[in-house]
Amino acid sequence: MARTIPTSATVSPGQFITGALWNAQVKGTTDYLTGPPVCSVYATAVQSMPGSNAMTALIFDTTVLDSDGGHSNVTNPSRYTATVPGTYLVIGAVAWVSNTTGDRRIQIALNGAGVTGSAASFDPMNPVICAHQAQALVTMNGTTDYVEVMVAQASGTSLSTSTGGAFSPSMRVIWISR
Repeated sequence: MARTIPTSATVSPGQFITGALWNAQVKGTTDYLTGPPVCSVYATAVQSMPGSNAMTALIFDTTVLDSDGGHSNVTNPSRYTATVPGTYLVIGAVAWVSNTTGDRRIQIALNGAGVTGSAASFDPMNPVICAHQAQALVTMNGTTDYVEVMVAQASGTSLSTSTGGAFSPSMRVIWISR
């Protein structure tokens, strides 16, 4: 169920601040700002990514927190669909199994398209687990817009993500403002 962002109180000179006005405006805004939409999800299963360097959305099967029901572990589990319009901070992370061939990429996507300035890439020359993170500020309409964490790798063969603790692929979404 979508929430409505409260509007700030406007009072005319000489107007009394009633309990109803206070509760609807001041208290409503304070309550909203101390509990804005927030989501934290991660993957417990490894995901095999093609070696063609094609961006692919990560699948998140575990929800830690989803205050407004924007993520489903079953239907479109790669997505967070905003239920409240506004600007959101989106943070995504991925870890890869050991492999020294090709590069690895990550980016935040809005409605399936990469967000400008949100991508990161590296060339894993050391045969150890490699991890990296991307973040972006995105504006969503609160009904149909969604964000995903997309990754790619160019080893020439399929390569799996790595899971477990701090290295699990994850996405965090936090409402910042309208």
